[in-house]
Amino acid sequence: MFGSPRFESLLVEASSDLRRANPGQMTSGRLLPTPNQVDAGDVDLFFRAVQAGLIELKPGGRFNTLDRPTDTGRWGLLSRSRQGGWFNAEYLPQLAAYAEAILDLGYPPERVLFELPARSLQLDLAILDDAGGVVVLGEAKRSTPALAALAHGALERFAQAAPTDETKRRGDEQRQLAWRLWTVAPRLTWLIGPGHREAFHTSTGPLRLRSAPLLPHAAELGLEGRPTRPLDPPVLQ
Repeated sequence: MFGSPRFESLLVEASSDLRRANPGQMTSGRLLPTPNQVDAGDVDLFFRAVQAGLIELKPGGRFNTLDRPTDTGRWGLLSRSRQGGWFNAEYLPQLAAYAEAILDLGYPPERVLFELPARSLQLDLAILDDAGGVVVLGEAKRSTPALAALAHGALERFAQAAPTDETKRRGDEQRQLAWRLWTVAPRLTWLIGPGHREAFHTSTGPLRLRSAPLLPHAAELGLEGRPTRPLDPPVLQ
């Protein structure tokens, strides 16, 4: 159900940790079943990243990537509910992409940012050049069919022009993706789902995604070297 016995065991222990740390908010520390797909290949990449030190695990399912770590873990594999720990399914494929970019595709970890802040349009993943520009924009979803529908809708609705009414972007994921693509104008877009990572050459005016289909190795984009300065999440607002 959770991709591997080892991963499920990690989540079971994390859910118990959550209950011990939040006795007033949780009546049970059991790990709740997930309706979401958990891909075994994503789990393998996750544990490779843990072993390589790219992901740091903390109690309660909290974790850090190398960028912007905190003492207790910036993000969580689980959310708490009254009945037990709830698996945050979107993070696993996102972490698998993070691991693949660094471990298999040669991008220095200093260039690969995970779960960017609001000033960076809350991109799920970004790979930066030396100037801090976003070369690869990663968009992750817990369902691959939902990911395909998201991209199709963004292109169908906003191919000719960027969304203009920002107040309507909230809750409209197609509009949000289109806004990010028009604003950032990345060289490549990486669409990430369970066991699925497809790259697209990206252009604006009109907005187009042309399948690569694999994300190029860092050397093909001239990004194999470590950046000449520390790279913070870029200001994209």
